[in-house]
Amino acid sequence: MLDDQGNLSIDFLAGMTIFMIALIWISTMVPGLLITLQGKTIDYDAVAYRTGAILVEDPGWPASPPWDNLNDLQKGDIQRFGLSITKDTPNVLSLHKINRFFCSTAFSYPSDYQSRLIFSNFQYLFNISLSTFDRTINESLGDVKPDGYGHIRRYIKIKYPSNTTILAPNYLNSGVSGGLSDNTTTHVFSVQLNCTQLIWDETNVAYQINPLTEQIMVNISNLNNACIFNPCPPNLISLSSIKIYRQNPSQPFGQVREYLSSDPQFNVYIDGSNTPLPALDPPSVNVNNNVSVIFSPGFFFGMASDSSQMYVNYTFTLANPDNFFNNTFTTPYHYDYNPVRVTQPLLKEGVLEVAVW
Repeated sequence: MLDDQGNLSIDFLAGMTIFMIALIWISTMVPGLLITLQGKTIDYDAVAYRTGAILVEDPGWPASPPWDNLNDLQKGDIQRFGLSITKDTPNVLSLHKINRFFCSTAFSYPSDYQSRLIFSNFQYLFNISLSTFDRTINESLGDVKPDGYGHIRRYIKIKYPSNTTILAPNYLNSGVSGGLSDNTTTHVFSVQLNCTQLIWDETNVAYQINPLTEQIMVNISNLNNACIFNPCPPNLISLSSIKIYRQNPSQPFGQVREYLSSDPQFNVYIDGSNTPLPALDPPSVNVNNNVSVIFSPGFFFGMASDSSQMYVNYTFTLANPDNFFNNTFTTPYHYDYNPVRVTQPLLKEGVLEVAVW
């Protein structure tokens, strides 16, 4: 008898080969078949975590100029939302970016946020809220949260911009050019922003005054007590112009901007009014007590660099030769890190929460 028990038939080998190929093919298909059965809470938590990380760790894109400086007509150029000041300052957020991000007139929920923040083909619903511990900021957008959702909370700090209030009587001159001996009815007062010193003297961006990317506010107050014979009589002081000048090592001193009409990036407020001054040329405007100028973030970006010196020159005209301001080019008012002159940037603590379902 022949001993052929150890032999395998060709049919068996072919069948086994086909079986193994089918088994491998099915094993590659199983994860795809079960993907809709995976835990949704874990998936939503992951999306919420990623979204929160983008908001508090990313400055967004474009970064130069920052996305929040683009107007509503340019919002199509915004590729990614991000609220941090820079990529090197995670959890330290820009106040202007926060206000822009939660602006319901600029962006529509959910479409504008899906494409610039969620980055998913799946149409998630979400709710994003941000508040400071002192409740001075309390913002939210999105749908009402259901019973179950994925979420993440991040501790954050919000950087408030610097500002200065100049008490006009403190800048009277006596016996010098522009002072009592100068018999003139026109006075120019200058505020200097030395970009080189502001950007390089403070390396911590969280406490840095950066006129190229942040809001700058200058408030000249108590004008009615700045005359020789105070208080000033009504209609004595007129503001005739506000002009911006630039000087840097490679260019001569020259004018680069003037306030001629209401500008969203360069607003002038007179005597506590909440409405920006519509124009200064023509005519001039009477001032009784206060002139406030707010330069929005990015205003100086296109006209200055980190090696420039910027001058904001106010021209005041008097109905008579009572003098009250120092001369422009002798002693300009320095907008710097001296807390006596300038209110320094402030960090407020808060929390950001992202809920996704």
